[in-house]
Amino acid sequence: MSSICIISANSLENENASRNRVLSFVNSFLAAGHQVKLISMDDKKFQLLEHENFLHFKIPFVDTKISSFIKRALMEMKIASLALQKANEFNCDVNLITIPSMFLLHLSFLLKSGKTKILDIRDLSWEYLDTKSLINRIAKRVFTQSALVNLKKFDLISVTNDHEFDYISKHVCNKELIVKVPNGVSLSVFEKLSHVQQNHSNQFTVTYIGNVGLAQDLSTLIEASKLLPHIQFNIVGTGTDFERINTLVDSNQQNLNFWGRRQFNELLEIYNQSDVLYAQLTPEFSTAMPSKLYEYLSTGKYVLYGGVGVAGKTLENFQNVSLITPCNIEVLKNEIQHLQENGKYQQLSLENREKIKSEYLRDVTVERLISMI
Repeated sequence: MSSICIISANSLENENASRNRVLSFVNSFLAAGHQVKLISMDDKKFQLLEHENFLHFKIPFVDTKISSFIKRALMEMKIASLALQKANEFNCDVNLITIPSMFLLHLSFLLKSGKTKILDIRDLSWEYLDTKSLINRIAKRVFTQSALVNLKKFDLISVTNDHEFDYISKHVCNKELIVKVPNGVSLSVFEKLSHVQQNHSNQFTVTYIGNVGLAQDLSTLIEASKLLPHIQFNIVGTGTDFERINTLVDSNQQNLNFWGRRQFNELLEIYNQSDVLYAQLTPEFSTAMPSKLYEYLSTGKYVLYGGVGVAGKTLENFQNVSLITPCNIEVLKNEIQHLQENGKYQQLSLENREKIKSEYLRDVTVERLISMI
């Protein structure tokens, strides 16, 4: 039996994508008979799961979603440092760092030598940095160089998609050390999503579920909703851009609901009452693949995606999907109208469900990583 330390600088209680990916690792390691110790930035009362071979240590939660780039960077650096110091105290056989928190990668040299080091990349976050200001341009160059240097210090690297695989391959000599572990969905979540039903109400409804951040720029959806007063819109979730988005809604607008963060059982009911599931990423995030899209596809419902790059190419392999130009209000409005008129949304895609089940179940894909350790 080996001891595995999983190191995250995210709040797993509040961030669904991070929690789901970490949970898939924890469950798979435990199922393989290993001892697992998890480090995350959460409230003391939060416990990911209960198991005799599992220990969850929490770094005190700090809200890093602030506008100041420098202050946020310093805060994230401190959090990463605390997490890595605790990992050294655990002294496990294997240390697995999971990011998008790039400072865990930059400071990975703090980990004790002589232990197996694994890097799980969910986002190439240093590539997303805004370069409009001089400070940001300098920071992006420094962070990129730091990332590329530290990548070479890991014994094994997992990535979520082909773009990340190609990116890492250019900077790591042995491609056999890279394994693709798509985000996907867990079997337990898939089983519930795959039983979502058609919307039986007479109200045509478009729903967004996920992070409300700058990358999603939901102002496009807000403005389109104003032009389609006969259609119902839902925005479910919170994030750094929530307050700005909320102020864009007309005071007398009746066709848009903000649901905030909801429990999974509540999400299932919202899915049931939706016809089209919407998502968007601005062009700056073209290399990202939102894990929420795998959940959308698991329902079999129609998916409307505004974006280019990795996510768009992935969605081309599925049915019941419309791909449109991101951040274009008129294009979004016209596509929603078109879908309502042609009625394609009324048929659930069983093929999409089967494809997710066969290719994107986390319980299966994580096994690839475990088998290589």
